[in-house]
Amino acid sequence: MNTHKHSKHEIIPCERCGTAIECKANSYTKCQCSVVQLSINEVQYISELYDGCLCAKCLFELQQEYREEIGV
Repeated sequence: MNTHKHSKHEIIPCERCGTAIECKANSYTKCQCSVVQLSINEVQYISELYDGCLCAKCLFELQQEYREEIGV
């Protein structure tokens, strides 16, 4: 009996830091990136810098970077 479980989700590198992350775009609310609550302006800022998926740590750091840049 094979007890090895295969992930339904793709393991991809974070575009910013290279950390392996499990992409769950098909079930977004369960994805690790959903823990970072971004405003529409923050999403736009990040999407101008990166095209692919980012880990939650990088999303949080970019959110802080954006807020410092606009002086929040």
